[in-house]
Amino acid sequence: MRSLILTAWMALALGAQAQSQPRYYTDSDVRQRVVNFNVYGQPGTVFRRIGADLNGVQPEVTDKFLPRLMGETGFSADFNLRPLYLGVGVGQTWVNYGHRLENGDVQEVKARYWAIPLRAGLVTHLSDEVTLEAWPTVTYRKAISFEHSTLANPVYVDQFWTAGLQVGSTVAINEYVSFLLMGVMDYGFGDLEAGATWRSYTELPLFLGVRAGLRVSL
Repeated sequence: MRSLILTAWMALALGAQAQSQPRYYTDSDVRQRVVNFNVYGQPGTVFRRIGADLNGVQPEVTDKFLPRLMGETGFSADFNLRPLYLGVGVGQTWVNYGHRLENGDVQEVKARYWAIPLRAGLVTHLSDEVTLEAWPTVTYRKAISFEHSTLANPVYVDQFWTAGLQVGSTVAINEYVSFLLMGVMDYGFGDLEAGATWRSYTELPLFLGVRAGLRVSL
């Protein structure tokens, strides 16, 4: 009986000692996230740059650009190719803006585009739950519809490219799902109304927005 009690006491002592020892993990023990799936919504607005300004030439501007609320929704997948993430997605963008002409008339534009973003990401883990991320992005956009308040058959660009940057953070909800919040800037390389006869200068869109969504990491 005495030997049985002594054996049990030694087993408990060894178990307690094992639990008190820190456990170290090797790289092979740590689970690597291979792919992220993101779904997002992005309210924002659009401003313009006069194309000739980029060449140091200031043309005579005869109208005032009127930013309006716009939005984008989409889905993307990001692949972990350490140390970078590479991603591709698909979504739709709703663009709204206006022009106030010299005579006071206001022309409104409402357009919708397919968006196919290609991006590379730098992701820094601030903790187990929080990341800080920067994503340079190039996006192909193709027109779905284009409506002008005063022109029955408006002249517009069927497709164009933008390039920009997404900077923000994610906060883990659980092991697989995170909430994401990012600021977005996107610069357009083409005039949305190229060929418009009422102005002689080119205007290039500058999109600004805030992106919020969910990420599933596998």
